[in-house]
Parts: sequence; structure tokens; C-alpha cells
Amino acid sequence: MIPAYLVYRHYQKKRGPVIMEALDDMTSIHSSFTREAFTLQGVAAKRVVEGEDTEDCYISGKLSLIEKPYAVMIEWIPMEEDGWVLAAEDESENLSTSSDSGESRRDHINKLKFSVDIKDLRSFQCVEPKKGYPWIRFIGKDGSGYIPLYFRQGGISSFTDNLQRYTTLKRSAREANLVLFTDERLEALEQSVSILDLNSDFFSRMMAQPYATAMTGLGKVATFVQEQVIPSILESDAVSAEEKIRAMRELREKEDEAAGVLRSHDDAGFELITHLELPQRPEFTREQPLTEILWQKYKMPDGSIRDVHSLKVLIFRGGLDPSLRKEAWKYLLGVYDWKKSFAENEAMYKTLSEDYYRMKLQWKTISKDQENRFSEFAARKALIDKDVSRTDRTHAFFGGCDNGNLILLNDILMTYCMYNFDLGYVQGMSDFLSPLLVVLQNEVHAFWAFVGLLKRVHRNFELDQSAIKKQLMDLRDLLMVVNPKLANYLESHNSDDMYFCFRWMLVVFKREFCFDDIMRLWEVLWTDLPCSNFHLLICVAILDQQMNFIIENKFGLTEILKHINDLSMHIDLNDTLTSAEAIFHQLAASQDKLPIHVCKILSLGDSSDSS
Repeated sequence: MIPAYLVYRHYQKKRGPVIMEALDDMTSIHSSFTREAFTLQGVAAKRVVEGEDTEDCYISGKLSLIEKPYAVMIEWIPMEEDGWVLAAEDESENLSTSSDSGESRRDHINKLKFSVDIKDLRSFQCVEPKKGYPWIRFIGKDGSGYIPLYFRQGGISSFTDNLQRYTTLKRSAREANLVLFTDERLEALEQSVSILDLNSDFFSRMMAQPYATAMTGLGKVATFVQEQVIPSILESDAVSAEEKIRAMRELREKEDEAAGVLRSHDDAGFELITHLELPQRPEFTREQPLTEILWQKYKMPDGSIRDVHSLKVLIFRGGLDPSLRKEAWKYLLGVYDWKKSFAENEAMYKTLSEDYYRMKLQWKTISKDQENRFSEFAARKALIDKDVSRTDRTHAFFGGCDNGNLILLNDILMTYCMYNFDLGYVQGMSDFLSPLLVVLQNEVHAFWAFVGLLKRVHRNFELDQSAIKKQLMDLRDLLMVVNPKLANYLESHNSDDMYFCFRWMLVVFKREFCFDDIMRLWEVLWTDLPCSNFHLLICVAILDQQMNFIIENKFGLTEILKHINDLSMHIDLNDTLTSAEAIFHQLAASQDKLPIHVCKILSLGDSSDSS
């Protein structure tokens, strides 16, 4: 019998109907042929268990290369069907099993296992850290990423050696941890044609005010975004999100065309820059969280807080100790006033509490008969009920059936509709409330903290979506300065509208980081240091780190969106924060050379906004 991998190689090189007919005959010969050519035990998947200790949680499994007549499959299946395998800090310790319910465990395992034809893969990340297990993550040609696989018993070299029997692997020249699946014929063709110069200078196309023309034609677009785009993006349906974003682009372009709006810009709006050399980025490290002891040193005898800016700098540098969040978040979100005494803040809280329960009573006393004639109220109530039932249900605070905390979540969101009739409720708002409720564990405090947080981000939920569009354009302009190569690549692949970052902006990275990390990130952002748009520099830092990966894989519009979605829960927060801070200071050192609107984005020149 002909070895399957030789048949596979033969099939790859042939073309034409005659060959396909011959292959059909061979298929009948080999129809029953399937062989495990290589198997490696002890290859594990990992997840983060929300609401529990941050110890890494592994599922042990088996990684295989499966020979089929006209395909070679990479397959990973779990071996421990009876529970999660927890990795102990000391490898000599016995492994234990978590208490996940059997049904949810099986559902999760079914989502993790995979089998993929190597022809459908574009690359894989291969990381061998100094500390921890080496791991591999496969990337499909459509940009989708598979789960990272951890080689807890070694064997990563053996796997790649066997994989090379079936395909040509090439390590990326730009990204040390990236290995490409290469098609030798296509590679030769690409070398024989002239390639676009991705380093070409397009700073000369930067504008001082690039936003006017993009803010038009928003009538149909706004409705489409709220009813179609936001749900698909927040529900992590990459395919649906990509389709909706494409449709949103087309709809916007048609409305602009109908309105006679040109998307090109007048020469008078340009800010010409022929060359911009940025200084080397400084290095920063994260500091320890602010402790209760240090916090108390900033308190005056009457309970007011002194030297608030210095205190915020400490929070920006290291975040807050978890035990301190319950008090500090009230100040950061405006529930308490930094300058008021403890007695004054308590008196203010009493008034806020009365206001809250008065507004809560307003919607609680609406009868069913009234609701039948109040369609907008009924629609908001239904949407809140739908969102509450699926908000952070993997977190212990919201898990299980008949959870009273879900009732609190619902009541606060309904009361906010009474507080802000104009805005009401839009899908995604519950993402902002859940961490507040977990930390504060007080209905009134959580509501007013939510009000304070929504004052910061409410424009993300306005019907015309102009705030998010402006943020995306600001992000694009920052990327042009920091990483023109990536910005040019995105432009050449119809992705320079930055819509693939829409979810980042909408819920401020809530879907990108685990629960513990998002609390650390948000409290850093609430300091407004070193500028109020620091979240845009976080976006730049993430994209900057992904540049080689995106370009090496030749990702197009669809693949970029899928790849960005797949970064969820795989972004190192500390690295991202230090990189974003370094980028800010790199730009601040060149502010006399930067475009005016970039300086405005970063509040450069305003000493009160730098740390």
C-alpha cells in the first residue's frame, strides 16, 4: 500500500480533471485508510476559571498527526474526560481535579478539541519560555486561531520534526516565535514579482482634522450598528461580526455617496510630514499595587484625601490591592468626593440612597397594563433581562440558578433607565456593571459607581456611534505615527477604518481580559493618567506587538478581524500597560514634531495630564 503521506504529496502537486479522475479511483482504494502517524501524550489545553484562584487550569490531552488518503490532519483530543487537571506549582505534587459540573465540563471540552487539515493552516506560534511549559498555537488561513497547546511532558521538537514530513515549515524572519506553512510554488512566484513597498511614506496624507466626512450618513448606519453589529460583536461570533462590519462599511459608503460626501480630503486639511524619527522607547516596569497602609497615609484626620494626583500616580503605576478597591473605586468613579470629609461623604451617600430607591420604585410600580402601552419601556426591560441572564455567568458571583446577584444586576440596570431616559439601556452596558457589583457588593454604591462610569463611556452607546468612530480614527492616526508600516498594511488591506477594534472601544476591553485583569486595567484608566485617551495607546501597544504576525501571515480584512477576536484572554496585561506607557513617553519626547491633532489626542502640552 502506498503510504498516505506520499499520496498526499502527490495530490498536492497535481492539477486538472484527468488527475482528479485518477484521484477518485485512488480514493476508492484508500477509502478505509486512516492511520495515526504520530501521537504525543501530555499535551494540554488551558483555561482561566473566572471567580476562582488564578492557578492555571489544564486539560490533559493527546496531539496526533493523522494520515488520510488525501489529507493529513492535526488533531487534539482530551484524555481526561472525568475532570480538569490542575497544574500544581511543584511538578512533583499530585494533580487534582476541579469541581466543575459534569455537564459544563463536557460542553467546554467539546469546544476545545479540534481536527484540522494542514492545508488549511497558515502558521503556528511556537513559544518555549524560560519559565513554564512550551506551547504551540495554530493559525488558520482564514485568520482564526486554535487553542494554545502546552507540552507539559516535552516533545515539541519531535512533533515539529514529524510535521515536516508533510509540509514545508519556515521560521519567520521578523517574528522569532512564528513558524509559517509555506507553499514552495507560491513562494517562488511571489519572489518573481515586484512587491508593494510597505514602508512607503504616507505621513503626507495625515490631516489635522480627519473626522468630518466620516460623521455623515449615520441614520441607517446607527440603527444597523445597534441592532446588528453590536450584538454580533459582543456575542463573539467572528463570522457574523465580519459580515455585519462589511455591511456597515457598504451602507455608510452608500449613504455618504448619496449625500454627495467625498471621502477624500481637501489639500488644505493636510498636515505635511516628510519624515518623523521617534526616539527609542524608554523601558518601564509595573510596580506593586497600592496597599491599605499607604492609602491611609493620604487621608487627613477628617477623612478627606490629600495630594490626589500623587495618589493617582501610584494607582496608575501598580493598581490597587484587591482589599482596597471597595473604598477606592467610590472615589475614582465619583461616588465619594476626594476633598470632602468622611462625614460629608456619608451624608451625601444618604441622599444618593434616597434618590436611588425613589427611581427604583418608579419602574417597580409600573403595572403590566401600563407596560403594554409603554413599548419603549417593555423593549428595554426585555433587553436587560436577556443580557443579565448571560453576563459573566462563569464568575462565581453570578453563577448558578436563582442567584440573587442577578436580580441586583437587573434592578440596577432598570433603575439606570429611569435615571437616564434618553440613553436608556444598550447591549453591552451590563459588562460595565458586573465588576462594580462584584467589588462593591452594595446596590446603592454599585448604582452610583455605574453612573460615574457611564459618564465616562456613555457616548459609546449613543445612537450615531460618532464617539466610537472618532476613537477609531484617533487610533488610526496614532498608529500612523507609532507604526507606519502596520498602518500602511492595514490601509492596503481595506482595514484602516480600524473596525476590527470596535469591541475594544465599545466595552473598554471587557471581553479581551479575564475578570481580575479587567479590574486592574480599568482602575488604571480611571486615573486619566498619563492622558484621558490612554486606552488608545493600549490599542496601539497590542497592535504593535501583533504587526509581524499579521503581515507575515498576509492577513486580509476578514483574517485580521478573526485574529483580533482570537486574542481575547491571550493578552498579557502587564506587558501591554508598560508598552503603552513607553509609547506615550516616546511620543511626548517628540511632541514638537507631531501633528497637532495627535498632540490633542494625547493632551500633550497639558502638564496636568501627564504622570
